Amino acid sequence: MRKAWIYILLLAVSIGSSARNRWSLDEDNYHFGYVSAGAGYSSLSYRSGDISATGSLGYLAGFGYEFRRHHMWISAGLQFEQLSSRIKVNEFTYTPPVGGMDDLGKIVNAYHYTVNQEDKQNWMSIDIPVMIGYYNNGFYIGGGIKVAFPVRSSGTVTGSYDIDADYDRYIGTVSDVHYYKSYPYQGTTDSYTLRPMVSLAGEIGYDFLSLLTTNDRLCHMLKLGLYFEYGLRSVKTSPLAEPLTINPQDITDATINPYFATEKASGKWTVPYLVGVKLTYMIGGSRSSTATWHRGCQCYGY
Repeated sequence: MRKAWIYILLLAVSIGSSARNRWSLDEDNYHFGYVSAGAGYSSLSYRSGDISATGSLGYLAGFGYEFRRHHMWISAGLQFEQLSSRIKVNEFTYTPPVGGMDDLGKIVNAYHYTVNQEDKQNWMSIDIPVMIGYYNNGFYIGGGIKVAFPVRSSGTVTGSYDIDADYDRYIGTVSDVHYYKSYPYQGTTDSYTLRPMVSLAGEIGYDFLSLLTTNDRLCHMLKLGLYFEYGLRSVKTSPLAEPLTINPQDITDATINPYFATEKASGKWTVPYLVGVKLTYMIGGSRSSTATWHRGCQCYGY
């Protein structure tokens, strides 16, 4: 009977020691470096009657640092991102502040340009994402803030414009004579400056290497997750131009400026968003990690 109690005591000590080791390992600080890449659907969310938007491909790539302790994680990094979208601007009429003289030498009170416009945007930025979240075994979830510093923003315009005019000598608006007709427009790609943008970011996914058994002291993770960003600060450009630039020597020669480079975008709430997938490889560990057999990262505690 005495030997049985000794065996039970030794077993309890052994189980307690194992539990303490696992608890202390799980409570340890873990440090990781990571590289990531992602792609998805990017577009614009807007509260403006001026435009309708359709999405296009957006992608990102970056690197950074992640800290883990007892199911909680926090990360910060640096990433490159490109977002693309297309917008259709509702038909509008632009009237230059001054008239002129037509090709027959008659004085024109005012020219009117009725514009149909479609833009394709490409926004490249360098971002600083900061996120915090929770992990349990191979699953993880998190959210945070991303600050984007645009380094190249551009718009390519296609569309058309119709020209008509007002005269003192004629009643009503003159159109469909002389050069008062419709002109197709295929613009070049024009650059403009965007202010820094702030977005809400979130991610949920799984570490597929958590299924593998290893005795490596280093932790390797390969996380695949659903990722999203949604802008918290409206797009704004500087300086803001007129919707059209007219050649003073030839009124039929007009340049349709990108919507986000014009005063039409001023004061309109328009933010970018991205929804897609993100792949992240992480490597790291803790000073107390040992070369014992375990599944996945030792921070998972199994």
